[in-house]
Amino acid sequence: MTLEEARKLVNGAIWPNVRDNFLATGEIVVYPAGDSKRLEYLSEAVRKEIEDWKTVLEHAEEWRKVVDGNKVRELKSRFPNAYPEAFKFAAYFPGGKVDIMKLLKLKFPEAYRLCYS
Repeated sequence: MTLEEARKLVNGAIWPNVRDNFLATGEIVVYPAGDSKRLEYLSEAVRKEIEDWKTVLEHAEEWRKVVDGNKVRELKSRFPNAYPEAFKFAAYFPGGKVDIMKLLKLKFPEAYRLCYS
């Protein structure tokens, strides 16, 4: 890494995440823009929420038809930030095939900017 690249990194949007990753692991790893590995820079809570949304969208067709109160409560407790709100986005992911880039762009714009800008 050149000095100019290092300055750009330190002054860029991903620096706090790279720094935190360095403090946790002891190595500086900088993934290029557009690399889905940049999801590692996100907090554990955000990564879990993205994973929950992905799971709900993958099962949207079957879970949309659930009317049993106990099952609905179970799904709401397992996916508190995604179920049933993710159903509003199901049309963007036909057949339950979730494109992470599209999901981030639609629902998690800050994460999208971090990963793909």
